[in-house]
Amino acid sequence: MRLSRIFVQQPLSEGAKLLIDSDTSHYLRNVLRLKAGAVVALFNGDDYCDYPSLLSYQGKQAIAHVQSQVSTTTESELPTEIVQGLSRSDHMDWMIQKTTELGVKRISIFNARHSQIPLKPRQRDKRLTHWQAVAIKACEQSGRHRPPQISFYHTLTELLDEPAKRGIGLLLDFEGDSLQNLTVKQITVQLISLLVGPEGGLAESEIKLARDSGFEPVRLGPRVLRTETAATTALAIVQSMWGDI
Repeated sequence: MRLSRIFVQQPLSEGAKLLIDSDTSHYLRNVLRLKAGAVVALFNGDDYCDYPSLLSYQGKQAIAHVQSQVSTTTESELPTEIVQGLSRSDHMDWMIQKTTELGVKRISIFNARHSQIPLKPRQRDKRLTHWQAVAIKACEQSGRHRPPQISFYHTLTELLDEPAKRGIGLLLDFEGDSLQNLTVKQITVQLISLLVGPEGGLAESEIKLARDSGFEPVRLGPRVLRTETAATTALAIVQSMWGDI
C-alpha cells in the first residue's frame, strides 16, 4: 500500500521525533483520518529520500516518529523551466500543479502586458507562498522530493535581465516551427526554458524581447491551447523527447 507523503521543513533522520504543524496535523487526523500508529512518508526537499514515520497524537497535534530512510529516484534528470506570463489565479494553480508533477525544476512568473490582473509588489510574497504550497502538494502526490523553485518578476525585461544559466529558450508561438522538429542533438544544454504567454498572449514587444534574448519560436500544433494547457503540453513533449516520460 502506498504511504501518504507529507512535506516537512524540519531536518529528518532515523530516530527523530517531529512535532507536526497545526495545519498538517488537522489534515492527517481529519482529512486523511489517520489514527495513532499509522505510517506516513516524510520528506523535506533536502535529499532524495522518504522517511517512513509512525504517527502519534498529543491533543490536536500530530507527532511523527521517524523509523527509517528509503532512497528513491523520481526527479527528472532533464532540467526544465516554465517562464509564464501571469494568468488567472486558478489557471496558475493548475499549471504549477501539473508541471510540478511532470518534473519541472523552475517556474519563473512575470507580469505580462496582457495579464488581466497584474500582481502588485505588496502581493508578491503572499502569492509566492501560495504557489509554493501548490507545488509542495503536487510533490506529495507525485512522489517528487524537491519542489520547483518559483520566482516572480514584475516584467519580462526584469526576468530576462537576471543572470541565469538558460541553455535553450523556446517561445511558444504560432509563427514558429513545430516543437517536435527540434533534434536531440540540439538538447545538449543545462536548462530548457519554455516561455508561455498569459490568456491574451504576449505583446509584440515581449515577443521581440524574447527572440532578441535567444528564445526560438516553436508551435505545439494547429489548435489554440489555453495558457495553462500550453505550458503543461510543451513540458510533456519535452520530457517525452529528451526526459523520462
